[in-house]
Amino acid sequence: MGVHRFENLFRSNFSLGPILVLILMGEEKMKEKLWLLFLIAFSFNAYAQDVPAPNSLYVATQCFVNDGATFADVVEEARSGNISGPNQVFFRQPVAGNGAAPNQFTRIVVWDNMEHWATNVQIVPVENYTCDNANRSFWTNRVLGTNQNAYDGTDVSLVTTRLCFIGRGHTIADVYESLNDGALARETMGDTTMSMVSHLFLGPSTGTDMRTRIVIRRIGDSEAGLARSLDLVNEGDVGIGTPINVPAEHCLDAALTRSYVILGNN
Repeated sequence: MGVHRFENLFRSNFSLGPILVLILMGEEKMKEKLWLLFLIAFSFNAYAQDVPAPNSLYVATQCFVNDGATFADVVEEARSGNISGPNQVFFRQPVAGNGAAPNQFTRIVVWDNMEHWATNVQIVPVENYTCDNANRSFWTNRVLGTNQNAYDGTDVSLVTTRLCFIGRGHTIADVYESLNDGALARETMGDTTMSMVSHLFLGPSTGTDMRTRIVIRRIGDSEAGLARSLDLVNEGDVGIGTPINVPAEHCLDAALTRSYVILGNN
């Protein structure tokens, strides 16, 4: 394939003029750099659509209660610790999980963005639990709808999470628009839950294409509030399988966790 065909390819798909300088250095060098150029171009193009900037960064880590300790011990230790840096920290204990071990829970740490994380993250020693810090996952997080009243007057609530994959040919902008419309529609029916969509960009994603994994999250204003929301959904004609008219595919049944506020609620 000639140099001019590659020039047209990148011009039409990525509109990254500076990259063409490298391409025009010569066909042999071009071939060597093509894969790198694709990755760079993809990273710039992925969020070029009309989508709100992320509200926050979620860093999720799988943790385990140590032998001889209880989850109550874990929560007490974490809440009494001197945590500084992140905006919020939650410990989420599986209630209806997806193959979680009996002593397993998820630590969610909320930051503004990657720079906030990189300049403030620290791992403090703990006694009652162990976390797999080498396999953390990083997610951009966008709020859906207008409800902002998660954990209303409480430090414990219920949370559902549903894993889906962005459909081929779609973007996170398509996903956001579709889910935001759904959240707004539920709010008109009296739903009080806070809804979010998280998009994985760093961390374990074995067997899936890059940047296709999303989690749809709903957080109750209270445990009873989330339960009422689920009852509201189940009163109607519940569809089977992922709808064909949405920009996602292979959505799993939702998992349910009990979420404990460890730090902050802002």
